[in-house]
Amino acid sequence: MVSTKIHVISLKRSRERRELVARQMETKKLDFAFFDAVDGHQGTPTLAQDYDYAKRLWFTSGKMPSLGEVGCYASHYYLWLKCIELGHSIIVCEDDIELNENAAEIVPLALEQADTYGFIRLEAIEPNGKYKQVNQIGDYTISLMEDNYGGLRAYAISPSAAMRLIKHRWCLPVDCFVGANYIHGQYSYQLSPCLVVDHGHHVSTIQNADNNKTAIHRKPTRELYSLYKKWMLKKMYNKRVRELDLSDC
Repeated sequence: MVSTKIHVISLKRSRERRELVARQMETKKLDFAFFDAVDGHQGTPTLAQDYDYAKRLWFTSGKMPSLGEVGCYASHYYLWLKCIELGHSIIVCEDDIELNENAAEIVPLALEQADTYGFIRLEAIEPNGKYKQVNQIGDYTISLMEDNYGGLRAYAISPSAAMRLIKHRWCLPVDCFVGANYIHGQYSYQLSPCLVVDHGHHVSTIQNADNNKTAIHRKPTRELYSLYKKWMLKKMYNKRVRELDLSDC
């Protein structure tokens, strides 16, 4: 039996969203399964018991994570574990997306490239994002990203990449953590044209707004860590670019 390779994160109660995304998948003839998102408001997930609150408060955010943020992280984490259990690359999506008209062509290509690169972003790169094209496959390009901040609306991930991500304690929002290759060593690549051409404009049902302010006395350590983070991201990105350039010689 062939296991499902597209997993859509969605709260059980989000019926309208589920109907919309299911209709798109059916139209594109894509086999998928819903993953019942972890609702942080129903209690702290067991996986979050090892959260590094000291690092969170003094270096990364300066304030406690919201319940929704923890639930969102747990949802992705469970699917990374699922990817390892299945032993093959999978695609993870949110339930509030608009699929490319060529989605049926992009999905197998994304899974194939995840086997090679580990993590493939399937949505647009942020406007100011730094990247380098590393491969051309017909009309599609693969680009190495300096970081991968700004959302995990759709991506393909391999078991080896998932293994790298699950080895570290939580201290960041999940999208920021995935972008922090200096922590886990997993580079992010992007496939374009993307699987997701637009992200819905509804308020997130998994995460919630966080109006807490960061304590002033934590600002110096956070700024120092931010400088370190930017330096490390740039250093690792440039190192990887040099490695790729050398491999072409």
